[in-house]
Amino acid sequence: MTSAYAPPIYNDETVYSYVARLHLYRVETNHRATAQRWFGKAPINIDQRLPIGIQHLAESTGHLSDDLLQNHTFFSLFSGFVSQPELLRQTMLSSSGHSLANTSTVAQAALRQFGGSWYCPECIEQDRLKYGVGFWHLSHQMHGVTSCPIHAINLRAVDTLTRKFYLPPQSDNTPRTIASKHAVRLTDLILRFNQDYQFGTYHCRKEYWNGPKELLRLKNVLKGQITDMALLIPQIEEISESIFGCQLLTDNVVYNLLHNSNYSCHPLKYIFLCYVLDQICEKERRSRVPSKKDADKLLIDRERCIRLLDEKAYSLREIARRLKRSVNFVKSIASQESIGFQRRTQFINADIEARILQSAHAGLHRAIIAKREDVSVGAVEQLIQSVHGLSKKRKQLRLDERRIAARRTISEAIGKYPDYTRKNLKSLFYADYTWLYKHDNEWLYQTLPPAKNYSKK
Repeated sequence: MTSAYAPPIYNDETVYSYVARLHLYRVETNHRATAQRWFGKAPINIDQRLPIGIQHLAESTGHLSDDLLQNHTFFSLFSGFVSQPELLRQTMLSSSGHSLANTSTVAQAALRQFGGSWYCPECIEQDRLKYGVGFWHLSHQMHGVTSCPIHAINLRAVDTLTRKFYLPPQSDNTPRTIASKHAVRLTDLILRFNQDYQFGTYHCRKEYWNGPKELLRLKNVLKGQITDMALLIPQIEEISESIFGCQLLTDNVVYNLLHNSNYSCHPLKYIFLCYVLDQICEKERRSRVPSKKDADKLLIDRERCIRLLDEKAYSLREIARRLKRSVNFVKSIASQESIGFQRRTQFINADIEARILQSAHAGLHRAIIAKREDVSVGAVEQLIQSVHGLSKKRKQLRLDERRIAARRTISEAIGKYPDYTRKNLKSLFYADYTWLYKHDNEWLYQTLPPAKNYSKK
């Protein structure tokens, strides 16, 4: 069978399953010959998730190597979490898998219980009706996927040999078992991650917290008590035991996942942590249902807010401070009761801007300008900073005003108390005397009475 007569690869079919079909169609019993024909090497170990020899298989069957990598393996998902995605790609394209386990982080994952091949009896029956043969689905093979994403029943495992090519059982009449709620949700999350990492090019790696939107959302949720390891670890252990029957994450792995964005780890550990965090968030949302005590307090605060608004004597911020509520809470009640309140100018037009700048050039204080024009102090400051040299001019105006006031005070004091010495003037008008000493000492020494020379008798 040459590439011109090679059958197509089905949607969601693994590379291992495709070669098993090729082996079946040729009615061969020698698996070494099949491996030599399609991979150019015999024997060869073909994994359901991260197979090798993709380049030679693509040339032998006429398929595109990138299409096989992206759509029929978990290369896209693993490339988003390993430290060297280029090396992983080259390893999968080649026929040598010596570095595959370490490069893909599978060797360090300790996920032996998730090995083998998995199938769904319902999917096998549908495939036989549609294609005439049941095959291995890629969506069933990822570590941690224990339920069928379509039929929500538990998958069944088969210990397949990676050097031999077999299709799943074509008939299975044993009773189906409904998958648990946690298993179904985790399966959906894993497959969603795999879809999010379907990059156009293999090197579009994104860091853990900058990847799919699910992770970015959960990162924001991590603020507060959820990041407390003493609270998080028991939740992880409980959910892991209910889904897998074993502990998947250690304390050290959890800490690195939360605080080290460059931490390379098996994708399942990342995804499972996100799943646990999502469950904690959902539990917290359910626990936030207001109690009768909270409802009574809300009613009391509402009545107090209406009374304070009717008095027209307090600002929204002052009412919020007294109620220990947010300003938006006060605004919403005012809107519901149709109670008017003073609003700030939301937009500064050209006339307001001109008046603000004119007052700023005159040296008026920012708070006075803001109150006069009914805008915020920040908006006034922003306009002042936008005019080159205006802030420096205002600083100089303040210095001049302070100098004039201090000089007037000292001059009036000298005229009123002509017999006072310099020490007396300094004690009586310490602030003005000190300011002039620091900023205008030349005028100060020219104006002060002459220093008296006290000599010993």
